[in-house]
Amino acid sequence: MATYRDLVQSYVNSTGAELEIKSMISSRKVKFPAFLTNISQDFKSSWNSEAVFGRMDPIVSFQNTTRTVALAFNVPAASVNEAIQNQAKFSTLSQMLYPAYLKSRDVFTGDAGNSVVTSFDTFNAVTGETTTTSNFDNNNVRTMAKSPLVRVKFGNLVRAQDGADGLLGWIDGFSFKPTLSLGMFAEGNGNFYAKNFEVSFTLNVLHDEDVGIDANTGDWLDGNKKFPF
Repeated sequence: MATYRDLVQSYVNSTGAELEIKSMISSRKVKFPAFLTNISQDFKSSWNSEAVFGRMDPIVSFQNTTRTVALAFNVPAASVNEAIQNQAKFSTLSQMLYPAYLKSRDVFTGDAGNSVVTSFDTFNAVTGETTTTSNFDNNNVRTMAKSPLVRVKFGNLVRAQDGADGLLGWIDGFSFKPTLSLGMFAEGNGNFYAKNFEVSFTLNVLHDEDVGIDANTGDWLDGNKKFPF
């Protein structure tokens, strides 16, 4: 007899209804069966407008067009083990919102492998003391190296222009909350796992390629007249 999980996986396999989020730093992925409750895309064009004396209409110049994709979906669990796996996915998704760092020794090491001595002051707000430390003295000093970009893909609705990969961008935060009316699984020792989570986030899109119309032919630049799908 097929379990709930088997039925869900069979549905995903047959329809491709799966939401995938991939970190561009670690290449780690999280995938959710797409029980979508909302999906919307917003395009906003920015113009610079200047009013001129004697003209009824302002002089305007185009600046850019930005795109955002808002998604909301449910993440149900039919068992405590599945609920634990869902929570692990949320941990991975949370970590995707943080940047990558390099230790100070990695940052200040030259091509020849010789470290350049640098120093910096650290102020302790509690004691009011200032200490000077070099990168040789403190291996825990880190410098941000990569921003937390992601790729998001869902069928033909959210994907890159070539259709092969997810849509590139950054998530400015996501919300996940348990549906308390459905209850929780109690594993014991004070551990509780929600039977369903309501998740939502907004993707701010970064365009991989030039986006627009060929001035000579009037066609879309990459030939995909169905853009953005």
